[in-house]
Amino acid sequence: MLWTIDSALDDDLVRLIARNDDMGIYEFRVGELKTIVTVEVGRLPSSERARYHRSHDIKTPLQDGPYHQSPFCWDNVPYALHQAIGSITTYYRLAIADGHEPREEWLVERRSAWPWRRPETS
Repeated sequence: MLWTIDSALDDDLVRLIARNDDMGIYEFRVGELKTIVTVEVGRLPSSERARYHRSHDIKTPLQDGPYHQSPFCWDNVPYALHQAIGSITTYYRLAIADGHEPREEWLVERRSAWPWRRPETS
């Protein structure tokens, strides 16, 4: 599938709050949750490949820990945005299908600026 920004955002669990395509910043809520998730996505220098930073990871009762993807870059900006969103909504859907009620605690704020940087220490 050839991803576009619009198709990456086209998820029935995504309630878009703000969108700035020029800056690559997207804010949304997931399903019934009130927490706003922010995704910043951008192209790598001298390449069409892209990376993203997401403000929150997800940890539902079905998971051992918060989920964050290990690949650092994707083929292009729309696909990176799709990955940032889909990696949250997939686990949300699985938990709901398993009979769990949505909880704000499922969204876990990330402590590091970018996935490949060391997390800040307290």
